[in-house]
Amino acid sequence: MIDPILLEVLRCKFEAIAGDGARTIIRNAISPVVAESKDCSCAIYSAEGDLIVGGGKVQIAFHIGGKGIRVIKERHGDTVAEGDVFLVNDPYNGGGLHAQDVIVHIPIFLEGRLAAWVGASAHMMDMGGMVPGSFSTSATEVYQEAFRMPPIRLFRRGEEQGDIWAILRNNVRLADVVEMDMRSLIAGATVVQNQVLRVIADYSEDVFREAVKTLSDLTEAEVRRRVAELEPGVYTTRSWTEWTEEFFHVPCALTVEDGRLIFDFRGASPQTKHYFNSKPDVIKSLLGVGLAPYLALGLPFNEGLFRAFEVVTDPGSILDAQPPAPIGGPHLEVGQNAMEVAVRALNLAIAASPNSRARSHLSGPTSSSGSALHTLSGLGLKGEPQGWLMLEGALGGASAAHNRDGIEFSRELVGNGQLIDLVDVEVMESWYPIKFERRELRTGTGGAGEFCSGRPTSFAFTVDGTRELSLTIMGNRERLPIAGSAGGMPGSITRFQVRRSADGRVEPLACHQDGIHLDEGDTLMLSVSNGGGWGDPLLREAELVERDVSRGLFSADEAERVYGVVVGDPAATGLKRDEILARRLAAAEPAPHPLTWTTRLQAAAEGMCGPIAAGVEQRGSVAVSSRSGAPLALSPGHWMEGCPRIHNFVTTHPDVDIIAYLDPATGHLLLVDVAPVGSAYSSTSVPQRWAEAALVMEAAE
Repeated sequence: MIDPILLEVLRCKFEAIAGDGARTIIRNAISPVVAESKDCSCAIYSAEGDLIVGGGKVQIAFHIGGKGIRVIKERHGDTVAEGDVFLVNDPYNGGGLHAQDVIVHIPIFLEGRLAAWVGASAHMMDMGGMVPGSFSTSATEVYQEAFRMPPIRLFRRGEEQGDIWAILRNNVRLADVVEMDMRSLIAGATVVQNQVLRVIADYSEDVFREAVKTLSDLTEAEVRRRVAELEPGVYTTRSWTEWTEEFFHVPCALTVEDGRLIFDFRGASPQTKHYFNSKPDVIKSLLGVGLAPYLALGLPFNEGLFRAFEVVTDPGSILDAQPPAPIGGPHLEVGQNAMEVAVRALNLAIAASPNSRARSHLSGPTSSSGSALHTLSGLGLKGEPQGWLMLEGALGGASAAHNRDGIEFSRELVGNGQLIDLVDVEVMESWYPIKFERRELRTGTGGAGEFCSGRPTSFAFTVDGTRELSLTIMGNRERLPIAGSAGGMPGSITRFQVRRSADGRVEPLACHQDGIHLDEGDTLMLSVSNGGGWGDPLLREAELVERDVSRGLFSADEAERVYGVVVGDPAATGLKRDEILARRLAAAEPAPHPLTWTTRLQAAAEGMCGPIAAGVEQRGSVAVSSRSGAPLALSPGHWMEGCPRIHNFVTTHPDVDIIAYLDPATGHLLLVDVAPVGSAYSSTSVPQRWAEAALVMEAAE
């Protein structure tokens, strides 16, 4: 067995090496999306393609690189040799997150034996296809989207393959920029290759292999131990991804059993002719990053984490698309939505688990499904063809946690926070023909709660220095906001607009379209969505509400309407909050299956106790409100069945119903659900002890 001190030394070395690779990419790349935003990664893999460690900002790219290595080994077999450099970008054939996120793989040989691999990835400014930037919302099949490559050699036994480079240059726009960024990947991967060989030389190949295996095994064992702290049961959540007037169903049923997690996405909508179809390996890579802060905090992020959970999908669904379905953004709207519902299901399990140490991290899911990315193309400041991706649209606000507000300009509260670095306005204006009018916190009460969602960005820029630009929009959450938790309010929705210079008209823009014409002087305005709040807004400290009013984040009228706070008057605030609670109960529909305490029900409430969901607990075979003690349901029923409810509690779109479920005794919000009109509950929490409580009661009778 390897010495634990030596193992820790090697772990730190591996992490430092992967970080060096990512920094090398950043220093050598020339596009702002890599050099400034740092949209890249570099990872080390075992000879079999298992993740050892990753470095760089884009953690979601670490694990998926192993897929490309396995495809290389399958297709090229024993012909893989020292000095080979492979390139792959096709999500259907060993590629990464999407076609523009190309991956360079280099095998690491020691005395003729394959010892490990390195994979380096970054977002390329263009990879061909029907629109500049290669994100096409109009594409209906994969052949229209981008120049796709299965694993091919850029170098063979150390010799550059000039014909391959020529084919690449011939099929992409901004070929010089793309080639330099690709060569930065080779530079970063080569740095890692050389340093890994130095480690093997210093410690021996046997020690290297044992350390790699031990680190993964220890991570897996500890993750499974933490999973075992979760209450066994089934926890279901679902959401919908939007496309203009369409909704695409993304469900998840999490089963917790025997120290493992099974995320079952079966029942998702069939694959579509839109670019956001996804694949299971993309979902698993995203989900590993989403789970790590809850179940692998402080552990090495390696293959061991991914062995502790399973992802199940239906082939031919939107989460397991088959060619020729377009797949230009498998990690965007649908992929991120899948991660969000899965993380929300995990939080349901954590909330039902009194002995889980992950309870300290209870929160809403990431807000990443609300990203509002967009690309622009046209003639640049020097009259040359230019194209770029505006990553400002990824700056949402994180959903709130059970004990703290979300983070501003960040998609997640629990985890790594901001995915990429925000490029300075001055850098953007020096590279591209735009002038920023503003870039600031979005105002309003979206994501209100006892603890509030972080605030997303709101910004505007004007076309300046060129006659016209073409705009592609890839947004989501324009109708269906991200739900809050434990009575927290939903987040705000995405809003794109353009103000025309010719006549000052302000036009709303749908979130999925390309070929939008912008003339010089036109101004694009974007308000990004954010996540949901946690807890009833009426429970928020009045001083915090008044602080936000003083900052200009919302008005005094909004403070009174949403939070029940009368600025500067504590006595009036108490009365206003009581009035709102009474008004809610008066306006609500009766619960479908209301309960009142009787002698028989009191007897049923004897026995096992424990949480079911945030704000709801089990007493014997009765679910009750933690705040008031009001009975809500009998086992194994859904606790919402005992809640009065208000449809269209807030409105965003006629197709969307935002439903408030109330504590029947007090009127406080227990949950504010978000779903298309006519849909059933979007979440259920069924710990095994709750499902079995009815049987225990029957046996006692």
